Amino acid sequence: MTLPGRQTPPAPALSRRHRAWIALYVLDSTHCDRREVLRQNDVTEADLQEFFDSWFQLRGRVAEAAA
Repeated sequence: MTLPGRQTPPAPALSRRHRAWIALYVLDSTHCDRREVLRQNDVTEADLQEFFDSWFQLRGRVAEAAA
C-alpha cells in the first residue's frame, strides 16, 4: 500500500481496481493531497468513481466482520 509521503509506487501486479481501492481507503482514512494519492496509486478520478460502489460494499463487509 502506498501512503501519503512515501515515494514507493504500487506493485505492478495490482489491478487498477485494487489500486483504486487502496486510494479510496487512504483518502477515507487520512487528510492528504488527493492528487498525490491518485498519482502514487496510478489511478484517476474516473477509476475512483468506477470502483467506488465495490469498495463501499467491501468496506461494509469488513466493518461487519470486525463487529
